[in-house]
Amino acid sequence: MTIRTLSSVIEQYIAGLPGLIAVLIGRATDGATVAKVTYASDSQEEQALELLGTYAGDLLQANSRLCQTVSPDQEADYLLAGTPALRVVIKAFPQSPYFVLFLTRSITDLKAISDRIKAILIDGKPLLPPVQDSTMSVAQALMDYAKRYAPDPNFVALRLSLKTGLDRNRLEKGTLSRQELRILYKAVADLLGRERLPIAMPV
Repeated sequence: MTIRTLSSVIEQYIAGLPGLIAVLIGRATDGATVAKVTYASDSQEEQALELLGTYAGDLLQANSRLCQTVSPDQEADYLLAGTPALRVVIKAFPQSPYFVLFLTRSITDLKAISDRIKAILIDGKPLLPPVQDSTMSVAQALMDYAKRYAPDPNFVALRLSLKTGLDRNRLEKGTLSRQELRILYKAVADLLGRERLPIAMPV
């Protein structure tokens, strides 16, 4: 008997879709990719695709913040972006931090993408990894976000440890209380010169 995986679900539903570059399932809280299928043309493009899930997680959370300013009672779960040549479609799994992303050429039919996303959301949801503790995942997401956008990523943990007074190892592992998480959020925002970050804090 064939064991189904998230990758096999993706492969099942993307067959025959023209202009496809990559499909992945990621986690919005930290940008981790849990499954992907790519059709990179060279090693340089393959390296660029490695960061796809990371930036998609940032986009999805920023989109959610933006939409909540207009419709605070509704969850933003869809995002369409891209360039004249490329298209990015992101759709969140319902009541879940996970999302599915399609990166295609602009020739790819949007309805065809939408139909395949719906099928992956249905068949893929039972196969998603369990969600880790929300406080820990948000702490790690804040650290990862700071490392991505701070000018000196190699010294981010040290700088945040000095700024917050929190142990560097605890920051790296994400073992923080909710009060410490708020302190870390403010420290990351100050470090990057921003008032708000596209990372949702636990209620």
